[in-house]
Amino acid sequence: MRRLLAALCAVLLVSGVAVAAGTLDVVRQRGVLVVGVKADFPPFGFVDERGQLQGFDIDLSREIARIVLGSPDRVRLVTVTSANRIPMLQTEQIDAVVATMTITRARKQVVDFSVPYFCSGHLILVRRDNTTITKFTDLNGKRVATVQGSTGDRVVATLAPQAQRITFGQNSEALLALKDGRAEAFVQDDVLLLAFAKQDSALKVVGWPPQMPGPYGIGVRKGDTDLLAAINVALARLRAQGVHSKLVTKWFGEVASQLLPANKCPLELTL
Repeated sequence: MRRLLAALCAVLLVSGVAVAAGTLDVVRQRGVLVVGVKADFPPFGFVDERGQLQGFDIDLSREIARIVLGSPDRVRLVTVTSANRIPMLQTEQIDAVVATMTITRARKQVVDFSVPYFCSGHLILVRRDNTTITKFTDLNGKRVATVQGSTGDRVVATLAPQAQRITFGQNSEALLALKDGRAEAFVQDDVLLLAFAKQDSALKVVGWPPQMPGPYGIGVRKGDTDLLAAINVALARLRAQGVHSKLVTKWFGEVASQLLPANKCPLELTL
């Protein structure tokens, strides 16, 4: 009986290792890394005039594929939103999430994260003629657009609990609500709102300095230790090769000086 139990334990242990090591093996056999990215979050992920996905996260995904699989073309990009990116990861529709996903204590319960690759805080976007909102506490009693599943939504709930939060599925929908007057403000990550304000002179960014900063990480399924290790190695090489800094300059050039430095970012956002 003891021998049988020992044999069963050995089988279970081997099976567990196989499961943990499975995703990277599948990716290598498939020859393609399937990555969830955003299409409504410039300059991290957006659709250009030719209908092609572009942005920092897009380029980063390709560079990771270059290191892990030998070519930047060995990546399949699948568009996700803040609300569905984790469910799509858990149901194995994608292998990894590279989609402005802040590392939070709550998300770490259901997702394994890479080392941080970016630091972002939260700001407020308002119409240029707005004179009543300059800081987060001013949002109390106001109609505030947020995105379902985003940290911005939780930040408003924390810093302005009396605000009337209006949640949307897409950043583009929240932006439209601000423009047409359904919302008086839109709270999201600093880089996105700076990009929106740059595109439309009728808008401005307030709420400085960025509040409740947190690191972006690449998400994989719980227990996918092999894939996570490969991604972390890739990120380290991209930094060592200077590729990461080149991508930052490429996509954030004009606003880079306004971004939070990585050494000012906590390891996780406690939301």
